[in-house]
Amino acid sequence: MPSTLRAPEDIKGLSQDLDCFGYCMAAGVLDAGRLDHAVKAVERAAGRGKQPSADAEEWRRAGDEWVVLIAGECGLDDVASHPLALAMARHLLGERIMLSGYTAHVIHPGNEEMELHTDQWWLPRAARPGESPNRPGAITRAIPHYGQPTASSHPINPAVVINVMWAISDFTRANGCTRLVPGSHLSGCEPDPERTFATVHAEIPAGSVIMWDARTWHGSGRNTTDASRIGVSITYCGPQFRQLQNHTLAIRPEVHASLDDTMRTLLGFRLFSSYGATDDDEATFARPGYERL
Repeated sequence: MPSTLRAPEDIKGLSQDLDCFGYCMAAGVLDAGRLDHAVKAVERAAGRGKQPSADAEEWRRAGDEWVVLIAGECGLDDVASHPLALAMARHLLGERIMLSGYTAHVIHPGNEEMELHTDQWWLPRAARPGESPNRPGAITRAIPHYGQPTASSHPINPAVVINVMWAISDFTRANGCTRLVPGSHLSGCEPDPERTFATVHAEIPAGSVIMWDARTWHGSGRNTTDASRIGVSITYCGPQFRQLQNHTLAIRPEVHASLDDTMRTLLGFRLFSSYGATDDDEATFARPGYERL
C-alpha cells in the first residue's frame, strides 16, 4: 500500500506515512515564484545559465547529473531550512540534526534507470554475540547484505539519515520520478540488483516534496520525455555522523558572518559533546578554520 499525497499542514499524517511506508509526500509547499527562483538557482550552480545553445543541448543530454549547492550562496537556504523538512527530519532522527548533502538532481532525457539502493548502507549492521562483527572501516558497497523488503524479525539499526527531495519540475513516471519500495526501511537489508521488486512511483506536481527514510529502497527512473526533470535533494543526519559535504570548509568568511544560528547548526558548526571542535571543545559553535589560518 503506497503513501498518499498530503497537505503540508498534516504533520501527523506525514509522520505516520514515514514510519509505516518509509516515505511520505506533501503537495503545494513551494509556489510558482519560488519554483522559478529555484530553477534559476540550479542553472547558476551548474554553470549553465549563460552558455550558448550548443552547450545547453549537450547538458540536456548528459543523463543523470548532480549539482553541488553551496549554503549561503546558492539562494536555496530557505528550502534547506524549511519548517516542514526540519519537522519531518526531527520526527525521524530527533531534535539535533545536521544538513548532510545539499545538491540538485537533474534527470535529463535518455538517462539510465538507477538501481534500487539504500543511503544508509555504510552504517554497521548489528551482530549477535559470537557472530563476526561488522567492522565500520571495512564496509563498502561491494559487500552488500541482500534480503527481502519485509520487516525483519531481528533488531535492525535505526534511521540516522532522511532524504528530502523537492520537486522543482513535475515528477512523473515518464520523466523518471523517484521509485520506492514501501516498507523496505524495516528490512535491515539492501535490494539485490539481480532481482525485481515491486515499486511505487512518486508522481508529484512541481512544488511538492517527497521525504524518505534513508533505509528505504529507492532509485530514480528513466526519463523518456524530451525535457529535463529537476529536483533539489537535501539530506539530514544525526550530529554524530560525517556529512556528505564538507560545509564548514566550503563556507567563505563573508558568508559565514551572514548565517544565523539555525543554519550554522545545520551546517555542522555546532559542537556535539565536543565532536566537531576546532579549538575549544567546550564551545557551543566551532570556530571556522579561516579564523585560525
